[in-house]
Amino acid sequence: MGEIIYLMRYNILIGTKWGKYNILLINGTELDKVLNAYEQGKETIFVKGNRYSFNELMDIQIFQFERNEIETADQLLEICRTNNLLSKSFIPGDHWISEEVLKKLGKRVTEHFIEDEFGHKQKQEKQLVQNHWFVEPSRIEELANIKNQLTDFTKLCEFCRELNIAYSNEMYLAIPMIVRAIIDHIPPVFGKSNFAEVCGGYGTKSFRDSMNNLDKSSRKIADAYLHTSIRAKEVLPNRTQVNFKHDLDVLLQEIERINKT
Repeated sequence: MGEIIYLMRYNILIGTKWGKYNILLINGTELDKVLNAYEQGKETIFVKGNRYSFNELMDIQIFQFERNEIETADQLLEICRTNNLLSKSFIPGDHWISEEVLKKLGKRVTEHFIEDEFGHKQKQEKQLVQNHWFVEPSRIEELANIKNQLTDFTKLCEFCRELNIAYSNEMYLAIPMIVRAIIDHIPPVFGKSNFAEVCGGYGTKSFRDSMNNLDKSSRKIADAYLHTSIRAKEVLPNRTQVNFKHDLDVLLQEIERINKT
């Protein structure tokens, strides 16, 4: 995004599904507020005490305002009205100033400030949050809501929550160990005494393939950090190395499925 000139004034033309309107003669701080609302995908914004809507946003254009002799938005509107330069608004009795007129009052600078689609930062932040989950919170909630008199999933849910804490805080040494704890914890859910029996004798071939992959990869990586004595040089695991998320979710999904009532 381009640098806002805070002493400069700006005009904005906004087009929605319902029509067009202006936000006129705002300063750099107010423009920053508008741009933040655009990037975060906010439906409404208050500027100078007025509420503006971004609902069904179709277009946004930003212009510098270079006519210092005009001090207020009301003055600008009156000049445009006197010279028959106003366009009719979707609101009865209201009007807006077109792009052609705004370009005569100052340079169009939209490209300096608008770099992506409406709400793009909100989407990026949401994706970033999701990338910090090892186990989807919705999966943990579903497991926690299972009602089964023979099996208590309290510890399993806590393992999953602690995986998320470790993953989001880059505590990658802890992740293989917690995954191994989960694998050792859940075989009775499938009527098995150990995870090797789950891998070899439960479910479909695709499920067994996922479980074998989870068992082998997590066991070897966990053992490498659990059972290796201190050395002259060490390298710590990273996010990629401990990424057992997909196979673990297959396991948790199957636990949820067979316990649905």
